[in-house]
Amino acid sequence: MATSNKPRDEFIEANGLRFHYREWGDTRTKHAVVLLHGYAETSEMWTESAQDLAREFRVIAVDQRGYGQSDRAGDQDYTRATQVEDLEAVLDQLGLRSVTLVGHSMGGANAICYAAEHPEVVSALIVIEAAPEVLRSGVEGLRRMMASAEEFTSMEEATDAFRPFFPYATTEQLDRRARAALTEGAGGALTWDFDPIFRDPMARPPEPDPGQRRLADLWDCVDRVQCPTMIVRGAETDMLTPEAIQRLHRRIPGSRVSLIEDAGHPVPTDQPSSLSLNVREFLQSLANLPA
Repeated sequence: MATSNKPRDEFIEANGLRFHYREWGDTRTKHAVVLLHGYAETSEMWTESAQDLAREFRVIAVDQRGYGQSDRAGDQDYTRATQVEDLEAVLDQLGLRSVTLVGHSMGGANAICYAAEHPEVVSALIVIEAAPEVLRSGVEGLRRMMASAEEFTSMEEATDAFRPFFPYATTEQLDRRARAALTEGAGGALTWDFDPIFRDPMARPPEPDPGQRRLADLWDCVDRVQCPTMIVRGAETDMLTPEAIQRLHRRIPGSRVSLIEDAGHPVPTDQPSSLSLNVREFLQSLANLPA
């Protein structure tokens, strides 16, 4: 079997944009574990977990529109409905028959909606730190972090800037978090690796059309999820309450909840090994998972 523990950087045209994705494992299989990053992150956040999962699965981590090496949206359309349309187009272009969707935060909401819209494609769903109800304090903390500087002269400077927003985190965790959000720009400075519009507190999205409002109610999508689902929460999260997780758990029949210790909201960069272990054990428990 042709496998590799090193990521392959690929590009694909879909839904009018050029998307970048990283891939590990056997490209001949028609089932893949597809990883969707969160807000103010890129596919880089999945590196350690993806390498681990690729020992058993084909793994694909997508830079969603406006992030990483994928195109920015010229019309600033970053609505959930459009992001789900992107995912539909990307997976169609890749020729996958079925997928396991793993989404963090914003990516988790997109994964929920795609699973609700395409039950025939999604064989399993892992939702990490995503729910229809989030804490305003966590959102504001993320925005303050993004406003901390335009650029950083070194990774050490970046991790020092991130530290007040993740007081529980180790230096290693902070380094992974910074690498998931920053890229080296001209002159060697580290800059934010996503559309600058995400850092503009005055920016307002374009008025959505009826199609874009279709997936605005995340609870509606939650209620339509049919596949086996695992809900993952970081023990130190500032974004979700235990009550929000339990409501999500009750609304998806048969779902299970996994708590990751020593992790905050950015579980994939705080505890990548624990996360991949939980994902592998969950998928191994599903006897009918496609090969």
